[in-house]
Amino acid sequence: MTMNNEHYRMAELHRERGKRHYEAGEIKEAVEEFTEAYKFDPRDPEVLYKLAEIYGTAGFIDPAVDFCQKSLRENYMDVKSWIMLANLYAQKGGSYLDLALEQLNQSMGIDPNNTMIYYLRGNIHAQKGKTEEAIADLQKALELDPNNEYAKHDLEAINK
Repeated sequence: MTMNNEHYRMAELHRERGKRHYEAGEIKEAVEEFTEAYKFDPRDPEVLYKLAEIYGTAGFIDPAVDFCQKSLRENYMDVKSWIMLANLYAQKGGSYLDLALEQLNQSMGIDPNNTMIYYLRGNIHAQKGKTEEAIADLQKALELDPNNEYAKHDLEAINK
């Protein structure tokens, strides 16, 4: 679908409204606006990411995964989307844990010093019972960001 100026303008209008609602904590209204923006521009990575984030936070993992994957197709270099996708797969658990690790490995090629990548890898390795790998990743997360409370908490839990 080629976007004419009117479609682009409407997509932008709804995206900006959605962002304002989201920032104000008006989630229902944000979803409505982002959904409208999506209708005008189904390839806007920012809208796709926000919809993934909202659906994921609400516990609707499968639609969140779908939007996150679409966002990554439009912006392959977006580390936060790779991390979100890994987190969503980790929430699904089971065999999806391996998929989550693949997403994190992919994101390491883009931003090898992102503390959240190592935190999530550590968390997933812990879920899989791979204690040594979990400890190494959590320690790396803390090396990159000594204030990463999530990594501190998980490392303490593993060491108990």
